[in-house]
Amino acid sequence: MENHSHSDSHSGHSPLNFALLLTTLFAVIEAVGGWISGSLALMADAVHMASDVAALALAALAQRIASRPAHAGMTYGYGRAQVLAAQVNGLALLFVAGWIVWVAVERLQSPPHVQGGLMLAVAFAGLLVNVVILRWLHGGHDINTRAAYWHVLGDLLGSVAAVTAGVVIVSTGWMPIDPLLSFVVAVILVWGGWRLVRDTTLQLMDGVPAGVDMEEIRQSMLGVRGVDDVHHLHVWTLPDGRLALSAHVHVDHMQAWPQMLPQLLVALDAVGIAHVTLQPENGEGSCGAVAAKAR
Repeated sequence: MENHSHSDSHSGHSPLNFALLLTTLFAVIEAVGGWISGSLALMADAVHMASDVAALALAALAQRIASRPAHAGMTYGYGRAQVLAAQVNGLALLFVAGWIVWVAVERLQSPPHVQGGLMLAVAFAGLLVNVVILRWLHGGHDINTRAAYWHVLGDLLGSVAAVTAGVVIVSTGWMPIDPLLSFVVAVILVWGGWRLVRDTTLQLMDGVPAGVDMEEIRQSMLGVRGVDDVHHLHVWTLPDGRLALSAHVHVDHMQAWPQMLPQLLVALDAVGIAHVTLQPENGEGSCGAVAAKAR
């Protein structure tokens, strides 16, 4: 008995494409402004925005590939293209953070003159642009959109750092504030990049998602009347962020399975499992495979 339903969502395409266009435009503006003003915070943010252009382009491409239907040669479809893209983007965040730290150390040793007024104007415009893009990307649950979101969030924080540095430089003339705030942005990027690399690696390896209690799931299933044992229990994350489960369920009487299945699906739905594949079996050696979608 099988109960499958499939729906491909393309809702993320438009936000990613919009974010890509806007980011490309402003990366050029910010790079020119950073070069003219001499601001490292602004140039670091421009480099990060340039990396965002590549990150958003990769995310949009991965989303398009993932929407391709499954076929005989790719029975699981192309959903993991989004996970691979997210991992590349996570590594890119770490690379950008390293570049910012490298240049910031040089600037601390020999702080250049920075035109605080121009820096402040361009940084404030960048801040507004990043707020708009974040609003477009907010709410994406798949890890690919999360990776794009982190890149843009890093840009927003870079813009905040550049605005703050601009205010300090205009007010006091203290130049070291520029590279010092760049260090803060780098630390945040390392944190976000590490989380993305960790989560995508876990997902590609079909690891148990963080926060999932396997024993709680097992006990929920054993709580259904007629279920004697649960083994070969596996839980992993699908490319769209939903949790999937497969298990062998030992039952008292195979004839009662049609009544047990809905109860098992309800129990699993209560612990957040969205896609379920169960194989019932009993002591007499008979078994049957059942695939069902909890919601």
